Amino acid sequence: MRFLLAGFFVAASFTCHADIDQKLSEYIEKFNLSPLSRPQGVNAKLAQLGHELFEDPVLAGNRNITCRDCHHPRSMTVDGLPLSVGEGAEGIQAAGRLRLQKNGKILARNTPSLFNLDGVNTLFWDGRVSFNPETKELTTPVPLRNDVKATLRSALAAQAIFPIADHAEMRGRPGSNEIADAKSEQEAWDLVTKRVLAVPEYRALFSEIYPGQVINIGHLGEALAEFQRAAFAFNETPYDSYLRGDKTALNEIQKVGMEVFFGKGKCGECHKGQHLSNFEFHNIGVPQIGPGKTAGDDLGRHQWSVQSDNLYAFRVPALRNVALTAPYMHNGSIKTLAQVVEHYDMIVESLTGFKLVNNWKNYVEKIADHDHRNDDLRVSALSTKLTPKLHFEEEEEKALTEFLTTALTDKRLLAREFDGDYETYFRLQLKPSGFEKLDHRFSGVRDQETFYYFDAFLEGGFFLRELAQPIRLILVKKGDRTDLVFREQIYKTAVADDGLVLGGTFNRLEKQFVSSEDLGAIEGPYLDIFQRIYTYNNGTRNDPLPVTELAIIRSDIGQINDGFRRLKFSGADRISDVLNQAKDDVLYVPTSFNRKETNTFSLTVEGKPVKCILQRSLLRTETGAVEETWAIEFETTKILKTEVQKFGKSLLRELNLSTTEIGGGTPSPSKLTQEVLEKALN
Repeated sequence: MRFLLAGFFVAASFTCHADIDQKLSEYIEKFNLSPLSRPQGVNAKLAQLGHELFEDPVLAGNRNITCRDCHHPRSMTVDGLPLSVGEGAEGIQAAGRLRLQKNGKILARNTPSLFNLDGVNTLFWDGRVSFNPETKELTTPVPLRNDVKATLRSALAAQAIFPIADHAEMRGRPGSNEIADAKSEQEAWDLVTKRVLAVPEYRALFSEIYPGQVINIGHLGEALAEFQRAAFAFNETPYDSYLRGDKTALNEIQKVGMEVFFGKGKCGECHKGQHLSNFEFHNIGVPQIGPGKTAGDDLGRHQWSVQSDNLYAFRVPALRNVALTAPYMHNGSIKTLAQVVEHYDMIVESLTGFKLVNNWKNYVEKIADHDHRNDDLRVSALSTKLTPKLHFEEEEEKALTEFLTTALTDKRLLAREFDGDYETYFRLQLKPSGFEKLDHRFSGVRDQETFYYFDAFLEGGFFLRELAQPIRLILVKKGDRTDLVFREQIYKTAVADDGLVLGGTFNRLEKQFVSSEDLGAIEGPYLDIFQRIYTYNNGTRNDPLPVTELAIIRSDIGQINDGFRRLKFSGADRISDVLNQAKDDVLYVPTSFNRKETNTFSLTVEGKPVKCILQRSLLRTETGAVEETWAIEFETTKILKTEVQKFGKSLLRELNLSTTEIGGGTPSPSKLTQEVLEKALN
């Protein structure tokens, strides 16, 4: 990582502060942007009835699944899986629990979220249900009986009835129940309606809401839709406040991200209007994983509308609260928003280089990997809206990701608390003048520390830092004491004030003492690996490592992992869980190391004690040369999300730094390390 958030606004490529609001106002007009309105005219009794049906297995053929199981509020109205699992599955993906496939079938697509569906007239990833509000014409994948069609008044209500009739989702396999054995969808719906009306409470409610009407499946769909449009309307985002005229609602990073979104990123070509979607269909080069819809493939919109520009095209999703609904794309093949941004940056390379890592414990069977034999066809059918290479700078990617993550998330959801305890960390990269300014202000005894960084290596590369909640695994050697630090990042944000940008993370932290004997078993082979890389990449030569050297490195990695297994550190089970591997099969590899001089002092900010660690780092590059960098880190206790901006700004003001005193970068594991390890381990 060569650039950090701290240096954003000294980059000449960005619009200056005075101009950015004007530039954004031009985008607001160009892309017809407006705040998302609240649902109007909600029928409270109908919504309550829909709520009860949403949580009742009476709708399922085998009475073993509800709508809520795949769209649980605690898991942000999605199931958290790349591909849904239908009836026969168990559990929800929330609060440390898993939704397990069990006897369910892996479905072809990712579970769509239910946020802000009021007024959305095109539903399902392939748009097979749609409603024209002007002509009142309803389009569905199977013909509806006239009385049912006359009852349904929206695409949302029509969509709600189709999972009930799908064998894999809720209906059940033929032979398992009378609804599954029905000869048609309409017959199945009639049986479900009859079952619901056999419950006295439901029968009474339907009679009260629809007096004198013969109840059909359309009435059930209307109730489910009324509940969903009312209950999941979460549109109070910083972005919406900005559109209403509050220019302070977005911080500087979010504004830069918004500019990248509608400018260089060209996201607004499709993500525009009130919902940040035109709800059209586009092929954006998403790799095929899972069972697909036809012969292991998924043609998307082309299945229902056979036109060349519909091949592999899927509905453009709306984006509010998108940060809460990972993984992404129609099949959940991309795990994080940062990776989504990278995909759009180089679409063809992302598609052709894709490799699935089956690291989910939820499934009984492995998800089928992408078949690259169809890549040329997918590339030839890419949407004309796309720019094959956007050439994002790293700071542009980070700003865009921050905009998507925080500016588009409802404030009520953004402020929600995490499970368990965590600590809050901030980091500011410094220039020499900034370091000297703080070093002079806070003089004291400097400590010497050595940091050894590790990652988990799976087929395809490093993975701990690529997780939705990245993990850092570090051996920290300070004097006679060494600790193994396990740090899980559960949230990341940034604070800006007068051009200064402070990166912030909320981390769960575990430390474990490591004896000198256990350290020696890991440290020796760790340093040996890098020394061998230095020898063959020393500034005057850049030679491939001989086979004999690779064999020694492979042996060194084996010794490192023997040392880890003796440690039995507390984070092993957690890493094993997220990687879906037995803990003894997880392979830990070195990524980089550095030595730091640190000067620790304390502050009190907003009534909270803050531990400040001023750092002068001596980092070895992979030529063996030493690069010097400067930074300051802050550690404090649990801070609520709602407190972060105010606290961070107070912290920045306490430091009294200027934009000329911040910036710089920290080298991260390079491609060379990864290439050497891949060759050694393959």
